[in-house]
Amino acid sequence: MRDDDERLLQAIRVGNIGIFDHDHQAEVLYWSPELRHMYGWDADEPVTLPKILGHVHPEDAPRVGNAVRRAHDPGGDGLFDIEHRIIDRQGQQRWLLTRSQTHFETLHGQRRASRTIGAVQDVTERRTADERLHVLDTVLTSSAQAMAIADARGTFTFANAALSRLWGYPDSETLVGRSLFELWKTPEGPEQTLKRVRDCRVQYVEIPALRADGSTFHLGITAEAIAGGALELTPVLVTFTDVSERKHLETQLMHAQKMESIGRLAGGVAHDFNNLLTVISGGIELGLAMLAPDEPSCRHLVDAADAARSAATLTRQLLAFSRKSAIAPRALDLNALLSRIENMVVRLLGEDVQLETAYGEDVTPICFDPGQVEQIILNLAVNARDAMVGGGRFTIATSTVVIPADGAESSVRPRPGKHALLTVSDDGVGMSDEVRAHLFEPFFTTKEAGKGTGLGLAMVYGAVQQNGGSIEVESELGRGATFKIYLPAADVAPSTPPKHPPSQAPFARAASILLVEDDARVGAFSKTVLEQLGHTVHYFPNGDQALAALPSLQPVPELLITDVVMPGLNGRALAERVAAALPRIPVLFVSGYTRNMIADHGNLPEKVEFLAKPYSAQELAQRVRRLLEKADSAAS
Repeated sequence: MRDDDERLLQAIRVGNIGIFDHDHQAEVLYWSPELRHMYGWDADEPVTLPKILGHVHPEDAPRVGNAVRRAHDPGGDGLFDIEHRIIDRQGQQRWLLTRSQTHFETLHGQRRASRTIGAVQDVTERRTADERLHVLDTVLTSSAQAMAIADARGTFTFANAALSRLWGYPDSETLVGRSLFELWKTPEGPEQTLKRVRDCRVQYVEIPALRADGSTFHLGITAEAIAGGALELTPVLVTFTDVSERKHLETQLMHAQKMESIGRLAGGVAHDFNNLLTVISGGIELGLAMLAPDEPSCRHLVDAADAARSAATLTRQLLAFSRKSAIAPRALDLNALLSRIENMVVRLLGEDVQLETAYGEDVTPICFDPGQVEQIILNLAVNARDAMVGGGRFTIATSTVVIPADGAESSVRPRPGKHALLTVSDDGVGMSDEVRAHLFEPFFTTKEAGKGTGLGLAMVYGAVQQNGGSIEVESELGRGATFKIYLPAADVAPSTPPKHPPSQAPFARAASILLVEDDARVGAFSKTVLEQLGHTVHYFPNGDQALAALPSLQPVPELLITDVVMPGLNGRALAERVAAALPRIPVLFVSGYTRNMIADHGNLPEKVEFLAKPYSAQELAQRVRRLLEKADSAAS
């Protein structure tokens, strides 16, 4: 028996269990050292029942008092079993589990409590853990973040309501007991994936996923091993995030960046090619002027001139795609402009395709190059016609929309503010996701060889982007295509175009002209044309040489003609320096790039004209005459 007692005492010490013995007759209380330690009392400190009750937490005191009275009630079973809080001598809160049995005796016919023996266990750590688990359960259950806990085999032991909503299941209980890998398909298999999660503790993956109703979306999954326990038995906390919108924006951004890179290449090639075309077409024009119309060689030069014009059209499309074409944006009435070109669109579509229009009322004016609006519609009409081999409908609609400033601005979304929405749709064959991904790339085409250059939609994309708009495409195979083009609203009302064009009168006089062009062949062509018109030409290959010679030039230059993009001093800087010396001098800028490089919002200063390459001798002559006439008119 002595060995048994010793073992019992050892178990009590290891379990940190306090023992008490209450003799009700003698009011003697025995408290073991472990129990005294829980309250923070010294080993020889006297213990009384009122003193014990005085340490009970005030919120728990009524409940403990009632339990004591029930245990000591002669009519009861004497059991006392309760968890409650105490405040120990050091002021710390502890949770205690107290269990005791009260024994009764009968004396003089009355039953009364004689002795109570019990055990007390400090359960503070367990209660704290329980409270934390309760908080965690509340957070997981009510969180808007879709979360689940899976066991070591990948089976869901918990799933919150957000997860069931994300996957389209009726409730979270539907997911409990199912495998994580029913939703998360991994190429390496569940065992290897779980091992990788445990080894590195956190694993993140993005996958295309399937909802309960069969719809697809992109999902971001984070699986994190929960610390504690044997590694092979460690559960996993899994969070799920719908990343469909972000993936869509990333795809659009990558597409925009790719288009930007292609655009820079296309713009550079087109600019250099425009210099060559200026020389080629200009040389042909000068050659034709020197020959009699019946000369046999004239026919060949005319054919060459036609080919040069076709090449110039291609470079204009490339520059439009790269957003570096010369444009003249102004306030436009979109509905009025579309109405004017309806007959042209009908002729392009042919007899089998019906044009339908749905122009909205009071559509906001736009700031756009009118020629580019026409090109956008005509290119989309040609593209739609080719997609409707058996005929169909081609619809043009307009309306006003306001894009809210929601903080989600990007290069692939319409800017916040008021826009005119131009919607162009057809009932053609539609396109696949792969075709739609390459739709606006230059030279990409699904047509047969010789049936298209692949620049039409590239031009549409570039024109919309260059004028500050944006474009969206909706299409599926067999369901046609819809292009939504957002055009920024103009700050001013549209102006009414003149009824009669200005007269093309000949030159009133010759003038002294300062010509600056870094391409020697373009410079030679321009100099020849101007000298044939009777002008005195001071030609320089760059801005620095022109500025150095300016004070000594005779006669004093009355007009500056300069290329915009030049090494060293560019055309705009040169014009500012020349204007400082000759304040009244008009300027003609020449370039294959956009006029926006020299203008504010497409508006040129009063004494400035812009001539896009490639240009003809006649176009150069007309611009020079216009500037000289305006200068003479201002001086008189």
